[in-house]
Amino acid sequence: MSAPGTPAARSALRRFFALDPLDNRYPALHGVRFFAIISVVQYHVTGVFGRMHGPAIAPEHANASTRIFFGMDLFFVLSGFLIGSILLYALDQHGRQNVPRFYLRRMFRTFPPYYVVLTLLALSRKLNAAELHNLPFEYVYLTNWTKLASSELVMGWGWSLSLEEQFYLVVPLLFWLLYRLPSDRARVWFLVGLWSLGFLVRLGIWWSQPTWTSEDFMHATYFRTYTRFDTIVCGILLAFVELRYGDAIGRWLAHPFHRGLLALPALACLWVLLSPTMIDGEYALFARIFIWGSVPSAMYFCALLLLLHSDGAIARFLSAPLFRRLATLGYGVYLVHVPVLERLMPLAKALGARGWPSSLIWWLALVAVMLLALSVGYVMHILIEKPALRLRQRLAG
Repeated sequence: MSAPGTPAARSALRRFFALDPLDNRYPALHGVRFFAIISVVQYHVTGVFGRMHGPAIAPEHANASTRIFFGMDLFFVLSGFLIGSILLYALDQHGRQNVPRFYLRRMFRTFPPYYVVLTLLALSRKLNAAELHNLPFEYVYLTNWTKLASSELVMGWGWSLSLEEQFYLVVPLLFWLLYRLPSDRARVWFLVGLWSLGFLVRLGIWWSQPTWTSEDFMHATYFRTYTRFDTIVCGILLAFVELRYGDAIGRWLAHPFHRGLLALPALACLWVLLSPTMIDGEYALFARIFIWGSVPSAMYFCALLLLLHSDGAIARFLSAPLFRRLATLGYGVYLVHVPVLERLMPLAKALGARGWPSSLIWWLALVAVMLLALSVGYVMHILIEKPALRLRQRLAG
């Protein structure tokens, strides 16, 4: 053991406090992931302000916030892309899947922080009967199969993590089927068909009842794995297209006109998603069949493909080393941002009572939540994630 103050001791201390950063094969995606985090957090700031009777946000401000509801879809697409890239690379290198290794690596990446946060939240207060009933579902990643009322769950925002873990249970089977097909073209069409199936499932649910309330339709379609898997499949499709045809796509996108052709559908999808009629119009409920998965994933497919083959100012900005560090803390931020926000609400209410503008309080809350959640995420990374990743390396390589 090195004596305190020696170079060896200082070096060990630096290693202890250093981040174990995410893989850097796609550096621009770190910046994308960080802004996806902000989009989800800002949406929840508005929601928690309403649920906890915080300062009344101006309707136009609240509407602008809630219209950016598709940040979670970006997480799903990115997750599918990164997992798909890893598995496709392994298949190309070794000709087979190492399923136990895949599950071990996934478990050591995601389980420890999740269970620590869930347990601490469950122990931090007296749970009501509904929370006690649903807690076992949360522990086995079935949150998205509960009612998802905030008063009945300890960590309701964990629904998205549950959806991902459930999907990844069948990912090895998906890749086994994929590689039973005779050609890459057949594999692309298989993934396109699977991506389209999510829309068809939502459409079938819509037609299964003559009338729907907004809340009932959300619980039937927004959170369920069998209605929301299409965004993750879109990410896997993007990974496959990039791996098999990336060089040819890069040459094609070298021409500005071709880049414009790919940017056009992405911008059209963004226009549809931001249109007020998609949220508040006469056919808003029916529109959710499209905008809860299909339209966002199509937009992200085009936008991310452009970004992966860009060396312009936007790509360089998103590839900045700072974003890699921030994205490394992103999982911890997502786990703790809601309880951090809830604990800031008394201060927000006090500022509102003093006459501070609600829009200013909202922005201050967003900044404060991000800073505090990043700080907590850093502590979790040092004390929980890094030891788990070291153990993962020993067990799964």
